[in-house]
Amino acid sequence: MFKIGKLFHLTHVVSDLAAVDEWYDNVFAVTRFYRGYEKLAGRDASLLAIGEVIMEPMMPARVANLQNQSVKKFHDRFGQHFHSIAWYVDNVAELSAKLDSEGLRLFNIVGKRVKPGEESFAIWTHPKETHGQLEFAVIGKYTIDPRLQPAWSANFWREQHPLGIERASHITVVVRDLPAAKRLYCDILDGKLLHEEEMAGRKRSAFVAIGEDTVVELAQPLSQTGPEGRELEANGEGIYSVTFATRNLTRAKAFLESKQLKPEPDGADAVVLDQNQAFGMVVRFTERPVPNDPRG
Repeated sequence: MFKIGKLFHLTHVVSDLAAVDEWYDNVFAVTRFYRGYEKLAGRDASLLAIGEVIMEPMMPARVANLQNQSVKKFHDRFGQHFHSIAWYVDNVAELSAKLDSEGLRLFNIVGKRVKPGEESFAIWTHPKETHGQLEFAVIGKYTIDPRLQPAWSANFWREQHPLGIERASHITVVVRDLPAAKRLYCDILDGKLLHEEEMAGRKRSAFVAIGEDTVVELAQPLSQTGPEGRELEANGEGIYSVTFATRNLTRAKAFLESKQLKPEPDGADAVVLDQNQAFGMVVRFTERPVPNDPRG
């Protein structure tokens, strides 16, 4: 039986990797542990840590005769936008067999469809079949993750950085069919349903714990006028936002404003940077804990 582990990374497709890297440095004081070109994937990317959260900004590689067009096609279709969620998994073959048994297609790093057993290091799902694209990979194949080293600590981001980031509170995925999305995350991927709620006229949500450290909010819009509804209408199902849990929302907001950003209120207990301020991402900060959160 497979076991999903830590969040590997949250992938963010961008137009100018250098500019985005500078923004991450300026706002989050990241630890960057990779930056390079991957011919097979057709992209240039960075891997950077914000406490226990790994982000992967990537852009289509600017090379002649680009062999893998998938990142370029994504960028051509969506522009700068969240791309996929990646988790570590202890057994790619067993997870592949489970997904295949559910009729879900699997792909390798070059975008070629594969069957269970044909890939042992990483697989990707089709975004239209899993409410956005998901990646599952074994530890250590592509890079050395600093969070897994003995000397690693996230205390700087919690205790010293003005954003006071405790963790990623949750990743929000907009979906058309909430029961179907819950079945994928809970029954197929072995997640645990933590909480369900409704924001009147805006969205109905289910919060699911998956793997060792991740909570995903599956959000079904209730109208086309709310932000999640506009996202679903414009881009279809997929990753909408990442929400960071902060120790002090007032201090975090003031710091963001000191960086010439304009965080806006999002309910009584959160502020948000919209796509125009964060290279196509929606980034939220909140003091509100996820109900029944097993991470404490």
